[in-house]
Amino acid sequence: MRHWITALTLGICASTAHAASLDQPQARALAQEAYVFAYATGEHLKVLSAIAAKLPFNVLYSEPRLLGPQDNKVVSPNNDTFYSRALLDLRGEPQVLQVPAIAQRYFSFQLVDMRTDNLDYLGTRATGSQAGRYLIAGPDWQGQVPAGFDGVIRSPSRLVFLLGRTEVKGPADQAQAAQVMQGYRLQPLSKVLGSNAPEALPALQLPVYEDSKQGPAVALFSRFNPLAALHQWTPGEQQKLARYAAIGIQPGAPFVPPAALQEAIAEGAEAGREQVRLASSKLSLEQQGWFRSPANVGKFGDDDLTRAAVAWRYIYANDPVEAVYPLALHDAQGQVLDGNRSYRLHFAAGQLPPVNAFWSLTLYDGKTQLLVANPLARYALGDRSADLHYDADGGLTLTLAHSAPAQAPQSNWLPTPQGPFNLLLRLYLPQQPALDGSYPLPTIEPIQGEG
Repeated sequence: MRHWITALTLGICASTAHAASLDQPQARALAQEAYVFAYATGEHLKVLSAIAAKLPFNVLYSEPRLLGPQDNKVVSPNNDTFYSRALLDLRGEPQVLQVPAIAQRYFSFQLVDMRTDNLDYLGTRATGSQAGRYLIAGPDWQGQVPAGFDGVIRSPSRLVFLLGRTEVKGPADQAQAAQVMQGYRLQPLSKVLGSNAPEALPALQLPVYEDSKQGPAVALFSRFNPLAALHQWTPGEQQKLARYAAIGIQPGAPFVPPAALQEAIAEGAEAGREQVRLASSKLSLEQQGWFRSPANVGKFGDDDLTRAAVAWRYIYANDPVEAVYPLALHDAQGQVLDGNRSYRLHFAAGQLPPVNAFWSLTLYDGKTQLLVANPLARYALGDRSADLHYDADGGLTLTLAHSAPAQAPQSNWLPTPQGPFNLLLRLYLPQQPALDGSYPLPTIEPIQGEG
């Protein structure tokens, strides 16, 4: 412990010396860069703290309920699947996830680290429909993998977010989907093996989350520092953190910015937040109002800005091979989508989304990226929607409007708020045209004389 304290003291001294060499513009620029670097981890805390407040670590909670407008902990939630959730505290020992055989139904478990990278997957695509048992280990575990496991996932984070999705094929299918979820099981390795559990570690305490999109942007760093201690950073990331130490950003330490640079650091953080906000609306080249999913979603590498922008807009996005998420903010004429107007969204004949699982179109409030309450409690339409009316040529036309359309099928109506909104087209297990960008996305045209 003495050596650790000495090293920490030397690190603080070095960062203090570095801080003394920074002028105001340099401190401002460094804080802006650091904000972009830290944003996704800080926003990740929103869900971590919400789950930790209700559920012990290393306990899997499967909720047989489709999310709605009242669910505000995750931006852009889906209305297609039941969710399972767990926070895996891997400091002491690995955890074991067991799944049953699941045929004719999409399911997946996404494992997310403290950087919001997807570690790996279990499920229909990644491991198949057969039953399996999988070991999930953190960076400190040095044990041998016992026999009898179907896979091993190694995490650089000591705290991992486990997010499961189980397809719901419609209202009549909810009971069967719930039954599938009862077969999921999460246990510590020692319990699976019938061996002694390791000595208990101090309880993991998470910092208090504050809305990253409101209030002083610099507050993000106070949340990031304790979270950063739960991750094993790559050499390149460590080099960045070594520079950020000059403005008070150090894993495991309180955030204490140098007094002479406080104003510049606060200004830099504000600039960083604005940079992330703008990037969230330009995640790729726009095509007729749509932005396709960035190719590096889920595996961001050194692309800190895309990582942050995705966390701002639709955190926990899947790897493209699992699902792609074209995002629409504008109509085909480049105007912001607004519920004060009505629109037709048209899939041409032969151009319904190419998927091996399912697809859906979900509508969100343009400011909050949350689902919008409406009298029908209808938040998405897709290939599992009942009573959709297809065009005579096999295409599909949907109506986006605040009020019920008089001249179009009610079953093809997706209600909008009276204000800005955006759309996510989810394609689960996308086929190659959706992955390579050759699939033509649907057109969104305003309905003249309405709205």
